[in-house]
Amino acid sequence: MAILTWSNQLELGVPSVDKQHQHLVEILNQLDEAVALGYEPQKVLKLVDELIDYTHYHFEDEERFMLEGGYDSNHFAKHKEQHQEFVQKVSQERENAIKNPETVSNDLIDFLVKWLMDHILFSDKQMVLELTKKGSSNEELIRKEQTDIMQSNLYSALRESENRFKELADQLPALIWITNNKNVPIFCNQFWLHTFGLSKETLNKSNWHDAIDPDDIELVTKAYATASSGLQEQQIEFRLHTPANGKLWVLEKIVPRIRKNGEFAGLLGFGMDISLQKQAEVNLEQLVNQRTKQLVEANQHLEVEKNQQLALNQQLKEVQSHLVQSEKMASLGQLAAGVAHEINNPLGYISSNLNTLQQYIQNLFQVIDAGQLVAQQLPADNPVVREFVQLQKSTDLDFMREDIPDLVKEALEGATRAKKIVQDLRDFSRIDKQDESQFDLEAGINATLNIVNNEIKYKAEVLKEYAGVKPFICVGSQINQVILNLLVNAAQAIDDFGKIYLRTGYEGDDWVWFEVEDSGQGIPADIQAKIFDPFFTTKPIGKGTGLGLSLSYKIIQDHKGKLDLQSTVGKGSRFRVSLPNHL
Repeated sequence: MAILTWSNQLELGVPSVDKQHQHLVEILNQLDEAVALGYEPQKVLKLVDELIDYTHYHFEDEERFMLEGGYDSNHFAKHKEQHQEFVQKVSQERENAIKNPETVSNDLIDFLVKWLMDHILFSDKQMVLELTKKGSSNEELIRKEQTDIMQSNLYSALRESENRFKELADQLPALIWITNNKNVPIFCNQFWLHTFGLSKETLNKSNWHDAIDPDDIELVTKAYATASSGLQEQQIEFRLHTPANGKLWVLEKIVPRIRKNGEFAGLLGFGMDISLQKQAEVNLEQLVNQRTKQLVEANQHLEVEKNQQLALNQQLKEVQSHLVQSEKMASLGQLAAGVAHEINNPLGYISSNLNTLQQYIQNLFQVIDAGQLVAQQLPADNPVVREFVQLQKSTDLDFMREDIPDLVKEALEGATRAKKIVQDLRDFSRIDKQDESQFDLEAGINATLNIVNNEIKYKAEVLKEYAGVKPFICVGSQINQVILNLLVNAAQAIDDFGKIYLRTGYEGDDWVWFEVEDSGQGIPADIQAKIFDPFFTTKPIGKGTGLGLSLSYKIIQDHKGKLDLQSTVGKGSRFRVSLPNHL
């Protein structure tokens, strides 16, 4: 690119001087191109050295020409001073270039252009006209010619620079555009025109954004307005719908063009097609979503398997606990049945013998009465009579006559009671019997209470509030076990001595219920949900297995019933069992 193009307008009419001036213009154009295109520092420094060499021979020749021509001494001195300033400026720039070879100051280029304009086109031309007398040395006329020459050359240089920029922009696969300060597009490169489906002839302010996605046009307009009003660079992403390539994603940078006086001159835009990048992002996002979905599904599957495993473990624990409890109860049932059988036999002949003894005693009393009548018929001093009377007094026959019947009666009542306990124990021992049959709930409560009476009578007063529940279908032995567990727990919940309430009743026509309420310690709210878990117990180690309520809950569940708890710490607990009323 040339800052100045040498022409006859620049010639002064002195061949040697003109030739040297032409060389200076060539050096200036080469130096400007080297700086603009980023030549290697050594090449730039070589041009600066060539410029310094130029000053040596040109200024000597020019000053000799002035002296030989008899140039005005004042004008000569001023001219020579300008030469010295030029040498100082170029030498200083050379020193700067040596210290920092990466760049040459733009001031040097500006200085050289100003030197061409003010010195060669004015001072030198004025000097030559005065010495040769070939034209007018009128300062105003020379200034006008100077201005015309510079404008002509600078306009040419500008046009050349613009054409080179446009040629370069048209070769790039990027969206490059320029607007004026009215936001009218004054240049769009070939790639931009092809992408947007427009031509230089059809491009105008109203249609140059037609290809932008309607959903993004507001974003683009706002970015251009911000860059124009705030004079700040903007970077945006938007979509295009192009006739040639369909939908595209564009990354665009918008730069405000600002004159040296600070005025806004328009916008410069540079855009790149980032559709592949966006598609890669979409694919990556889809892949991430797919993998995330797979992970979620895998986690859900693992969670289901975990829950199933926990459920199986819980079932295994329940089955294990039920097997242990069933085994214990079966052993207890066998033991109870054996004990009941062994006790029942002696109780039978004890009861039978007591009845026989009662009859024998009555017979003996009759014999005694007959003996007394005989003794009364004999003389009082008869030795046999005296011995008989003495025997009556020593044995306290009258007291024995009154006490023996009571003793026999109490013994018979005890035997009867023992027989009832044995019968209840035999009924309760049938815990492994799973057949459903008619079950008298209140009789079952009484029988169970009779069995655990020894454990309860020292802990609580038992209060019965029966509603006269009629027999219904269930596995009675299992319900007896539930009653037993609830009664034992109620007694153990009482510290000193309290009360246990036994109630029965109906809930509509479909349900029958019974409940066991105690005045004991109560159960804290935070563990009420755990008391039916297998092996959970609030009792000290060695005092409870944690299976009683768990087994009771399972029995009631198997009967399609309900087991509910109401408890207040410090006041007691109430367990209510509701069972279907199958008649």
